[in-house]
Amino acid sequence: MRAALFFGLFIVSGLGVSGANANDAVRVASNIVFDTKWNQHALPGQRRFITLLGAQQRPVAFDVFPYNRFRDALDAGLTDCILASDPARFEGTIASESKVRFELRVFQRIGADIRTLPQVDIGILANLPRPSLSLRGEIVWHDLGSLEQAVDLLAAGRLTGIIGDSTNIRMFGRTDIIQVDLPPVITVDISLICRDTEPLREFLSAFDSSMGVCDSGRVPHGDLRHMVDYAW
Repeated sequence: MRAALFFGLFIVSGLGVSGANANDAVRVASNIVFDTKWNQHALPGQRRFITLLGAQQRPVAFDVFPYNRFRDALDAGLTDCILASDPARFEGTIASESKVRFELRVFQRIGADIRTLPQVDIGILANLPRPSLSLRGEIVWHDLGSLEQAVDLLAAGRLTGIIGDSTNIRMFGRTDIIQVDLPPVITVDISLICRDTEPLREFLSAFDSSMGVCDSGRVPHGDLRHMVDYAW
């Protein structure tokens, strides 16, 4: 089944062998669903990256895979490209110079101030490192399997705070959960990483040109003490 996303910019398709011809759709694997709801809540830089990616001359078909299947999907020809943060981890690939940044922040229930509590219970996805937090109280960490679980536990009062990407947290539409006034605690820069073929080299070059990047994929970097290499 296929559905048009972002007003026809994207095709979301079922699994199958990825096409190799220059006129075929470029299949991109991600662990994020880039639908209209995501587009509504995404930060401007995130929205621009995904929108321009979908506006290339060659059509783009997005598939959703868990991160631990990215390598297998590339090797099996189920996808042409992936959105991930460490190109060097994927041998035999090429990567865009353009990058999109995701910042993970601390969230709490409205009306609370976890910066002043003597003890805080913080939920974090189990695959993420535990960053240092500028909080007064003792931190008790809780490893979680999904952001949905994190939001549910926070809303139920079983956690004091959670760490998550602000775009995805806003997508839950919870007015009782707010962002804590703290800097980002984890930063992730995502590249478009593709199999090393001539048609895909041309596709990446065209994408970088549309992003205004010709010789460097650098983006403004702040405090990189908690940069995550393998989160996506």
